[in-house]
Amino acid sequence: MKGADRAKNTLLNEIIKCRACRFCVDTCATYQASEGVETMSAYGRLQSLRYLLMGTLDLDDSLVYSLYSCLQCKQCEIVCESKGQSLEICSIIQLGRSLLSQKLEKGESDAAI
Repeated sequence: MKGADRAKNTLLNEIIKCRACRFCVDTCATYQASEGVETMSAYGRLQSLRYLLMGTLDLDDSLVYSLYSCLQCKQCEIVCESKGQSLEICSIIQLGRSLLSQKLEKGESDAAI
């Protein structure tokens, strides 16, 4: 298994652990600043990554913006841990950004990361 495939599997396995409780949404500064745009929240970013990895969501500028606008403040992780989940959301987003960067550097723009 290649490094990129291993990273994709790791990401999917981590994202799937999310219980979709959505407590992280209201703590996200970019979600608040966007006045409620779901993809600008931690939960929305995780789901966007999930569907990009599975190839069911097309990559476009708004998704790239969403993933790269995360401030990495870790407020989502604090609330996640307080609710018993403890996902490393910022690390997941960082790894997703890394895969996305590799894809964009190659000039690829098909559906899956």
